[in-house]
Amino acid sequence: MNRHTLPLLAAIATTVTILTTGCGDLDTMGNPYNHTDEEIAAAAALLPTRPSLEDTEKQITDAVVQIANAATTIAPELQWEWRRQRTQSSCGGAFGKTDGLEIDLPNYVSATPIPDADWPRVLQAARDIAAPLGITQLNVRVDKPGDHDVVLTSDDGSQIHLGTQVAALVSARTGCRLPAQRTEQTP
Repeated sequence: MNRHTLPLLAAIATTVTILTTGCGDLDTMGNPYNHTDEEIAAAAALLPTRPSLEDTEKQITDAVVQIANAATTIAPELQWEWRRQRTQSSCGGAFGKTDGLEIDLPNYVSATPIPDADWPRVLQAARDIAAPLGITQLNVRVDKPGDHDVVLTSDDGSQIHLGTQVAALVSARTGCRLPAQRTEQTP
């Protein structure tokens, strides 16, 4: 054993000791995916105060269609079709350990992009349509000629994505919600 091996072995032994004796629990050491029981309980208590998953899906689907219709009113060359399947998944964060679910809607796509001259009006129409649902926060991901990409979000996790480049897209995700059958149950 040379003089460089001994410090390395000491470091390995110390690490193994810390990890196996409970000092520095792997489940909580700065892992952003782990939540306290209190955070999970708060998330679970919040879910019954929100509209059901089904109601939210209908509201957001209606908003997506209204946004596409408004875009077509502004730029008549746009023709929309649904692509991709609707998907349902567990929620993330503290909601991940609850009965909550979220839905990614199918994409509503136009093979024709939104013209740059019409983009500001289409974006404003989308914001106006989404606002009554509480989807008001604007995150601009790209805004340059021929390439626009924004996400409108709500405080409760719902979002509507609007973009245009080679084609135009309106897509959406519900925030975390309980299915109707779960919201109707009494504790």
